Amino acid sequence: MVLSDDERSAFLLVLEERLEDFDSQGGNHISVYLVTHFELSDQSYKDVLSFNDDLLGMKHNCSYSMDILSVKEEFDFDFPFDMLAIKRYIQELINMLGINLTLPEMKERDFDKLSQD
Repeated sequence: MVLSDDERSAFLLVLEERLEDFDSQGGNHISVYLVTHFELSDQSYKDVLSFNDDLLGMKHNCSYSMDILSVKEEFDFDFPFDMLAIKRYIQELINMLGINLTLPEMKERDFDKLSQD
């Protein structure tokens, strides 16, 4: 999700944690991070919360929480010529969060299959 607030953009990073003991722990947990380099207006923040609740609030056996991940500057890349910049940026965010996760190898053509339909 990309949220524009006064021509600035914030993003959501969604990480799903599959709990090893699915049944006794009550399901999976999804961590949502609002990645932003500015403070959102109250209305925009409420819109993000509403979006998260609409998307994740009704998932069976799943809980979620949202934190804000402040970054120094807005993510900018050479679309569509350097799509791997997205992977590098997300890996950097994951590292900032101290999460032990390495994204799989990708090629530029892997982004050709993405759709917003």
